[in-house]
Amino acid sequence: MQVTSSAAVLNWVYFGLVVIWFCLLRLLFNRLEHDHTDKYEAMGRPSLFLRNNITSGFATFKFLFLREHRQLGDSGLSRLADGMLIYFVVFVASVFGLFVALSWGAA
Repeated sequence: MQVTSSAAVLNWVYFGLVVIWFCLLRLLFNRLEHDHTDKYEAMGRPSLFLRNNITSGFATFKFLFLREHRQLGDSGLSRLADGMLIYFVVFVASVFGLFVALSWGAA
């Protein structure tokens, strides 16, 4: 397989992974909005596009990384949030690993 076709495949893979991330975010926001309105309001009513700003983005990552979902007592939401945290860490690690691999290959 040529380098250009490998790059094209990687582009599509990462595009798909980003789409999945947006779907997971939508699930999280819907769950918070319907089942945990107070927390959703405290986070700045985050959404994918309409109220997407640095404050709500930070609140979303804080919710995931500090595992604030535990305080809500919702096991389904906790599974979703923990899965999203793992997904995000693996995604970032893969991007960083790919960057390192490409940097070493170019040297």
